[in-house]
Order: sequence, then C-alpha cells, then structure tokens
Amino acid sequence: MFGIRGVGSFYYLAYATTKADFPQAELLWATVGLVVLVSVVVHGITATPVMQLLDRAGERTSDPAERDADAQPVAAAGHA
Repeated sequence: MFGIRGVGSFYYLAYATTKADFPQAELLWATVGLVVLVSVVVHGITATPVMQLLDRAGERTSDPAERDADAQPVAAAGHA
C-alpha cells in the first residue's frame, strides 16, 4: 500500500485535516500510518514466495512450445 494508494492515503488525510476539524486527528494519522506499515511488511514478506509459487505453477502447466511462441514479437498492425 505504499504505492499510489499509500501515498494517496496520506495526501487525502492531510487534505481533509486542513479542511475540517477532526477531534481525533492523531488517531487517524496513526491508523493510516499503521495500515501502510503493515502493508509494506506483508508485501515484503510474501512477494518473493508468491512469485516463486506462480513461476512453478506456470512451468507445470505450460507447454514449452507455447512459451516460445508467446515470446516471439508480433508484427505491427498494417505492416504485414
């Protein structure tokens, strides 16, 4: 969530707190910060194992000839 959504969360919270009075603004900041931090940690821990699992699953189900055919460039439209 530290991508565009995480940055957007901070941006929109900052914008909202300048336009309205939030009695527990500190709690909102802490909650958004915690969610972004947890998201970064979870994605950091799970990204490599999940990608390895998907790679292994693709190797089992794909025909090598299909993988080679998919890798060949396709001619641009109108230039055949």
